[in-house]
Amino acid sequence: MGEIMFPILQDPVLSAVPWSILAPHEAQAQRNHSQTLRTLANRGGLSPCEALAIIEDRSWRKEYQAYARAKVLTYVWQAEKAAIIAQQETNNASA
Repeated sequence: MGEIMFPILQDPVLSAVPWSILAPHEAQAQRNHSQTLRTLANRGGLSPCEALAIIEDRSWRKEYQAYARAKVLTYVWQAEKAAIIAQQETNNASA
């Protein structure tokens, strides 16, 4: 079973990101949107600019769409890389 995904709006390339990227920043979602991540997802999701602001624990500001998309994807890549390294270390420790 795959990871739960959070919908991304208004982007021709990026349609969703792993929920785990946004979950640690729930409080920032509340500050920026006065809504939980669950409510935001049920309402259709966030734009890449909105998602980036939440991930970076800051207020929303207008960003170039391509810049926001690239930054969000960088955070996704960093999280996936960290998970792979942790799994490799676990495998090496049990070998």
